[in-house]
Amino acid sequence: MTRMDKNAPHIICGGLIALDLELSVSGFPVAGAKHKAQASRLVGGGGALNAAGAIVRLGGQVTLYGAIGDDDLADVMRARITALGVPLDQVHVVAGGVTPHSAVLIEADGDRTIINARDDMLATGLPPLPQPFGYDAALVDTRFPQITHALLTAARAAGKPAVIDAEAPVRLVQDALHHASHIAFSVQGLTDYAGSADADAVAQVARNLNAWVCVTRGPDPVLCHDGRSAYEIPVPAVVAQNTNGAGDTWHGAFTLALAAGQGERQAVHAANAAAARHVAGLAPCSAQDGV
Repeated sequence: MTRMDKNAPHIICGGLIALDLELSVSGFPVAGAKHKAQASRLVGGGGALNAAGAIVRLGGQVTLYGAIGDDDLADVMRARITALGVPLDQVHVVAGGVTPHSAVLIEADGDRTIINARDDMLATGLPPLPQPFGYDAALVDTRFPQITHALLTAARAAGKPAVIDAEAPVRLVQDALHHASHIAFSVQGLTDYAGSADADAVAQVARNLNAWVCVTRGPDPVLCHDGRSAYEIPVPAVVAQNTNGAGDTWHGAFTLALAAGQGERQAVHAANAAAARHVAGLAPCSAQDGV
């Protein structure tokens, strides 16, 4: 566990908190057959929790805002959150709810396939966000539209970076996108929203939403557009061991860099480095090394 620096930027991460069962397999399963995993582990997952854990590892402060159920998985989930050094004070328990959980297949090349089960009722009836907005930035995913809209709106009203991890289905949070200062799509997310994931799509979304926009593309350069011009930022070459949570790590590092006062180009470089180290199974760089 990493102790948070009380002078470091404080990010609120809102969205999916899940329990991941990772299964290492030699190849993608054959339908209808039985397969033996080469290894397995139970870890904290979900976009919000993965990003929060990355922020802590990189030296930032974090608040995790979301919900879990009151089922048999709840105690295991709380233990995994605590093990990541993430506080539990804004992780709410919903009576009758089911804690989100996933089966994650990790193939030999590090690629992951995720099947997630989540209870939509978890986002209903959450207590209001603490007021005034006391964070240096907000980072949200698309899994619970109520959380997404509330956090982005609060961050923008406070003049702070409001970042969304725009993963499919993006159209469920279409209204919230207009409150984002920074929109970071995956290829799947941008294709879902704009019909393609090329430079033209990035430019069109940036101009239509009046936001800084990018699309992360795994090992390929990140395509970015600031509303005026487009640019690419290369990704470090690594041998992938496990890509589960890599995108969430990217978003956490990117948001932390923005909250620390870095520009978007520098923040993307920092995020690329953090995600590459995560994929390669390496420890993150310290905050002193440039996030």
